Amino acid sequence: MTAALGGVDLNIPSNSSAGRQRGPIQPGNARRDMRSILLLGSCLDGLERAEDRHQTDEYLVIQGLDLSISYVFCQIKLFNILADRADSPISTRDLANETKTDPNLLACNGFVKQSSEDSWTASRLTRSLAIPPSQAGLEEAYDVPATERASFINAMPHYVDLPRFLAQTNYQNPTDSTKTVAQLSRNTSLNFFDWMKENPKHYEALNNYMAANRVATIGIDAFPFEDRFPSLFKNDQKLEPSPPLFVDIGGGRGQMSYAFQNACPHLPGRIIFQDLPQALASVPSSSEGSSTIEAMVHDFFQPQPIQGARIYFLRQILHDWPDAEAELILKNTVDAMRGHDSALLIDEKVLPDMGASLATAGLDLYMMINFAAQERSEKQWRELLARVGLRIEYLLKYNENTGDSVIMALLVD
Repeated sequence: MTAALGGVDLNIPSNSSAGRQRGPIQPGNARRDMRSILLLGSCLDGLERAEDRHQTDEYLVIQGLDLSISYVFCQIKLFNILADRADSPISTRDLANETKTDPNLLACNGFVKQSSEDSWTASRLTRSLAIPPSQAGLEEAYDVPATERASFINAMPHYVDLPRFLAQTNYQNPTDSTKTVAQLSRNTSLNFFDWMKENPKHYEALNNYMAANRVATIGIDAFPFEDRFPSLFKNDQKLEPSPPLFVDIGGGRGQMSYAFQNACPHLPGRIIFQDLPQALASVPSSSEGSSTIEAMVHDFFQPQPIQGARIYFLRQILHDWPDAEAELILKNTVDAMRGHDSALLIDEKVLPDMGASLATAGLDLYMMINFAAQERSEKQWRELLARVGLRIEYLLKYNENTGDSVIMALLVD
């Protein structure tokens, strides 16, 4: 069907859009069923704890305030002040003096731990919101005019428009990244990333957020490279610098490349991280003095220029794209791989078949709303990889709570 909402044509195509082939919508597909289960889980988790109807109503009314309050506390440095004190309590008056705010403003919030009637300490949430990734996201969400506030972190306008979008599209799972709730909220026909390029303030904040977020290199740190690539370590003193050793596709500012170099410091060969010019513009020349780590301009929707690398790496890329685009990204990588001498590592979430956490279920819906994309289960990963000629050789789930995993994929024999 075609619906004109907010000046945006929401016709859902059955074959192609923007020059890329897309599969037809299947009204009863398993993906829609799974997303419905996740949606119910994410909505009912908090409501289940409500004691009566009035508390349930109150719970629904206050949803969304947490983002606004956390931004205020970020602005007045409250999170940092408490986090710097470790477990040492501070009185309401002293905290008000340090933040230069009214004490009454600080008394009603759930972001810090109340240690006595009139003293406060940092909670785990406080410490989480004191680190750069969280603050970069909050700043991007609000440091723009209200009319532009449908940003990559603050998706509240998208959430408000979600029921209307789903009703107008007959409750179908969106599969076109240019026809999502985000286009309705922003009154644009551009997909998420093209819209970012047209809005430099948002794009810079996105890069800052991703750079800070990628400080966490748990997947690289936890992966058993020596066990999975024994030939590299057995012969590391004899290998020539080529073929390339490690190619991080869509690698931002190279954080994962440095993490790989730290994990495998004695392996020779080129280490390359690739991204669009806008993302690489702020990368220091010579990449912090490392002669073996290179920055390369590359669009992963184009053929991969580095042929026959030992390890290709994708982190948090494929969950940004519907299956059609994800297959194209993977196909460009597959075409560059050389038999079993090459492997692809994918650092993404692997959802459980049931019992997904509230945060993971919410993120899955966030990907749908903004990108027409999704987090994927192990079955969905296997199916996606099989369609481009890959199979899962090894799967490391390094965070059971969030499903964060590293998938090692090889070419099908």
